[in-house]
Amino acid sequence: MTIKENNNTKNSVIIIGAGLASLALANVLKYQGVPYKIFEREKSPDDRTQGWSLSMHFCLVSLKASMDPVKYATLGEKSAVDPEFPQKADFCMVNGNTGERVASVGGYPGVDVFRVNRKRFRAWLMEGIDVTWNKRLEHYKVTEEGVEATFTDGTVEYGRLIVGADGVNSQVCRQLIGAEEFNKTTTPNPLRVLACSYWVNSELRRQIEESLAPAHMMSIASSTEDAEHSICLFSSLIDVDKSRENPYEMVWSISNLDENEPHYETDQERLKQAKEWLNNAGFTGPLHQLVMETPEGTNMVALQLRERSPHSKLDTLQRDLPVVLVGDALHTMTMYRGEGGNHAIEDSSLLGMELAKFYKGEKSLEEAVDIYYKEALPRGRKAVADSHEAAKTVHSSRAKVLAMINATKAAIEKRYIEKLNQEENNNNNTSSADSSNA
Repeated sequence: MTIKENNNTKNSVIIIGAGLASLALANVLKYQGVPYKIFEREKSPDDRTQGWSLSMHFCLVSLKASMDPVKYATLGEKSAVDPEFPQKADFCMVNGNTGERVASVGGYPGVDVFRVNRKRFRAWLMEGIDVTWNKRLEHYKVTEEGVEATFTDGTVEYGRLIVGADGVNSQVCRQLIGAEEFNKTTTPNPLRVLACSYWVNSELRRQIEESLAPAHMMSIASSTEDAEHSICLFSSLIDVDKSRENPYEMVWSISNLDENEPHYETDQERLKQAKEWLNNAGFTGPLHQLVMETPEGTNMVALQLRERSPHSKLDTLQRDLPVVLVGDALHTMTMYRGEGGNHAIEDSSLLGMELAKFYKGEKSLEEAVDIYYKEALPRGRKAVADSHEAAKTVHSSRAKVLAMINATKAAIEKRYIEKLNQEENNNNNTSSADSSNA
């Protein structure tokens, strides 16, 4: 089987969803010459908000090695939260009770790390990628030739295989593992999270950047030294617009493990509640100021966190079944390790390269999917479990939080060394390939 022989609509990879995982996959497939079709249930790219910002780190080695290098080179300038300084992506942990920075990570030479504006990052991924909007999947059917995807508008699309990249509410995953198992294994996390963003002045931004970090930070505080639970405050730069009176857009989110806290519906009540959590835990410093100076009327979002580990059925599915999952459709996790988006793009980069080998006739679909799942399933399960544990730990006692901070810093430094080695191996492989083609 060659790509040339299969460059027709019935041999395309059908991708459900137009989020980060699906768009990353499309970029890899396009560069590798594999036909694809993306279908998204939203009516347009701006039909709903795309979140605030996220850190791209360990996934970038695989993405860089598998997509168009000319496009990849523009990632920072087109999607970073601060396009003028795209690689200012340092992160720090803060003792919320003293306002002091207790650990910092970032600024490692030789490794790509970006703090990206999520909307701009999605737009960057979407450049040159075709998406069919307003197409909600109803069900798929496996045929002798591949798959038929039926949409709620009655239309049917045909492809060689279907990839579910349709998020936590994935219809592809629901059908693949069964509705009962899907509902049973997609579980809400009890954390209460309130979040918002607003534009801040240069002085507050300067204080945050100079005393804490330029990109994003997590601050943890508790009412007493012996308190069993802490409050977690996360903040990040989202955007910069020097033409504005307040040139820096920042997001903050505050989370609480107390399930007895009342649920409010209005922005005013939610902001008041967030400030109460902040003050009761004894926060100080510029991040305390960031929350307390939030303008009245700011849109306050109550986040509902859900989790789902890769289902055990995926271990025993026939690998030649033309149905595959990536991203949140495969593994949904909390944000307390900052890894969800990275795992989604790692999935897509790896799957895209394996599918390219299948379409080029270098291996069977069964072999390609098996190699992908052998890597993605254990990695996804560990990520969901680790992120769940991190969510618990950052809301526990001060002693447990400090132990986690030290362990996290050591793990990040280890991953940095691994990334350097992987980058060096990729460069060596590229040099070897260039030499053999000379």
